[in-house]
Amino acid sequence: MYEDEHVNTGDEPTQTQVPAPGEATVPEIEQDETIAPRPEEEIADVLRAEPDTADHSRNG
Repeated sequence: MYEDEHVNTGDEPTQTQVPAPGEATVPEIEQDETIAPRPEEEIADVLRAEPDTADHSRNG
């Protein structure tokens, strides 16, 4: 973390960021933290945990 960086621990109100013209809006992470992951997301995470090093080319 940098000296001038501040982390909101949830005890203080967050400020609503108004994007500049042409700048995309990004939702706060906290809005998504209450949604449980879907089962297929957890399965995908497990399958991605080990890299697939098999040769999948069709040279034959």
